[in-house]
Amino acid sequence: MRPGDILWYAFKGLKDRKTRSALTILGIMIGILAIITLISNTSGFDNFLNEVLSRIGSNNIWIIPVEGSVKFTDTDVIMLSRLPGVRATAPFYFTRVMLKSGSIERQVNFLATDPRMIKLILPDLELLEGEPLQPADVAVVALGYKVAYPPEDPSKSIRLYSSVSILFQGSQSVKTKTFMVGAIYNEFGSTPYLDVDNSILATVEAARNMFGSRYYPAIVIVASSPDAVEPLIKMLRDIYGRDIEIISPLTIVRNVRAIISNFSIFMLIVASVSLIVAGIGIMNTMIMSVMERTREIGVLRALGFTQKHVAAIFLAEAALIGAIGGILGIVLGISASLLLGDVFARMFQVREASTPIGQALQISYTPVITPELIIESFFFAILVGVFSGLYPAVKAARMDPVQALRSE
Repeated sequence: MRPGDILWYAFKGLKDRKTRSALTILGIMIGILAIITLISNTSGFDNFLNEVLSRIGSNNIWIIPVEGSVKFTDTDVIMLSRLPGVRATAPFYFTRVMLKSGSIERQVNFLATDPRMIKLILPDLELLEGEPLQPADVAVVALGYKVAYPPEDPSKSIRLYSSVSILFQGSQSVKTKTFMVGAIYNEFGSTPYLDVDNSILATVEAARNMFGSRYYPAIVIVASSPDAVEPLIKMLRDIYGRDIEIISPLTIVRNVRAIISNFSIFMLIVASVSLIVAGIGIMNTMIMSVMERTREIGVLRALGFTQKHVAAIFLAEAALIGAIGGILGIVLGISASLLLGDVFARMFQVREASTPIGQALQISYTPVITPELIIESFFFAILVGVFSGLYPAVKAARMDPVQALRSE
């Protein structure tokens, strides 16, 4: 008997039992859908975390005073720069301000630090127009790409060397400060900490004159290497205790990755259980099919079909269930992965946050669906089907043809 004949006969057997076959296929489909959705989204998010570390720098540490506790001054900056494992330190300002320039009026981020630190904090940030800020600049700012060229209205742009006004909340009233645009940065993309494209960048001196305070709202520390980050965090805790908040991309990414990994393992177990249940469903379906087709098996044996032919027919039916369920699961899994990737990205975005860092939080990733994942999922579905149909196929092959012909 040719393989094509076996497949045709197996397909006919499934077609004669449409409802039962459809329900069994559904179990395989759900399991494959869950696996593809989980693995593709986990891989996509992991790639996003790696991209974040490469763009924002894995060696950066931000320390922010807890409200009403310590106040950072130049003394803190100098003292921290002398700690072992520190490459550089600088004051850091981060707040929300109102930008006005001609007909443009919008809320943006205001970032200020030592210009020499920019390349260390944001290694991939590149200048599009103008000249880099200098530490002594007090009347010049640099603009992020989307501030200079608003994507929602390309006709309204802020040109190099034009004047911009910044409105911010002073101690008692709203104040205004005017600056000249000395530089425009290339599009950088968002990170979980600093949305540079929607920011104005200024020097420490400019921010100090603007806010009129001798205290710094935060300090950024650049470690000499990723291995120095954890020891530095421990030293900072020893120095300041719980009077500061510490933000480290490297440690946060490690923690998030550990959480995602544990969650993924849990979900893979759930998906595996789903496939086990589907496999049991296939076995049950095939056993019922063997019992219902006892006389048919006897006729086949009487016509000259060997035990191997009978076993092959039932194994082919089980494999077809796995293959059809696998194909449907892959198609729906790809669609669900893309949909859930967008949903998760929207869930991670913080629209209404109480802190400036939270207001800048922008997380976006694309699920990774590789040909290897699709092929492996397909053959895994077939393997589940074949393994589950093995016992019923052997049971059918070993059936006594005489007794089978006598059954009603």
